[in-house]
Amino acid sequence: MQLSELEKGMVRYFGLSLGLDLSSTIGVGRRRGSGLVVRAGKAALCLTKRNRSRKSLARTHGFRRRMRTTGGRAMLKRRRAKGRKILCTKTNPNSGKRA
Repeated sequence: MQLSELEKGMVRYFGLSLGLDLSSTIGVGRRRGSGLVVRAGKAALCLTKRNRSRKSLARTHGFRRRMRTTGGRAMLKRRRAKGRKILCTKTNPNSGKRA
């Protein structure tokens, strides 16, 4: 069963949120009276979420990184004006997972 070009494009973009590559028509079918049916392999759906370390998060989203750029300083200024107690959550030791 052939899919139209529009349906192929829809399959390709809807699968991105699941981490699937649906650019081929293998595992994709259309039944009468129902929507698009997609069958994904078990390995594609069982990927574990990777947690980044607090150090690497602070390196990109921390206070000192924010102070380096004009936009970062403006963001800190907005959070101060709003009355936020914590300006940068990634450098706050009381946030996130605790062992």
